[in-house]
Amino acid sequence: MTLSEEAIIDRRWARSLRRFAGGTKVRYWINGRPRRLGGRPRRLGDGTRAEPISSREARFIRSTFAAVDRLTGLRFVEKSSKARTEIDLYRVGDFGQRGLLGQATRNSGWFEIAWENRGGNRLTRSERITITHEIGHTLGLDHPNGRPFSPRYDTGDTVMSYNRIPGGGGGFTSTDIAALQLLWGVG
Repeated sequence: MTLSEEAIIDRRWARSLRRFAGGTKVRYWINGRPRRLGGRPRRLGDGTRAEPISSREARFIRSTFAAVDRLTGLRFVEKSSKARTEIDLYRVGDFGQRGLLGQATRNSGWFEIAWENRGGNRLTRSERITITHEIGHTLGLDHPNGRPFSPRYDTGDTVMSYNRIPGGGGGFTSTDIAALQLLWGVG
């Protein structure tokens, strides 16, 4: 079934990102360092304990932002600290909620992205899809027609669907890219 770009756009989240960034230069931070000996563990806004992101996961995140950078009018810059960033990325051991694989949270000046670590320091296909999906939310993408489990669509149509198809790559689809370009222009 054909899915229109408009069916997966959330203009409110896109406006939030533009407002947080003050334009199209988006700064992001990856929680890649373990806590210091004796230091307190990092926690998400809801109190969930965060783990350091592996180098393999960090490479995937960087490559995803670089691809969006090339395809749209957005420009992504990685920062070494989370001060003055628009997107902060975390891995968690367990959300404590059955079925929750990832989440993007809109705060009062930035987004938090987190996903459940199911592959240790490996990067599983499920994690690739989840990370891309959550990045999509922060960029202004939504579930197809607001219905993530709609049987009419799957991850072959948009990474924003919850219905995963066997063997899919986990990146943005052509529909996702067209929607991002509609929101942010062409690179």
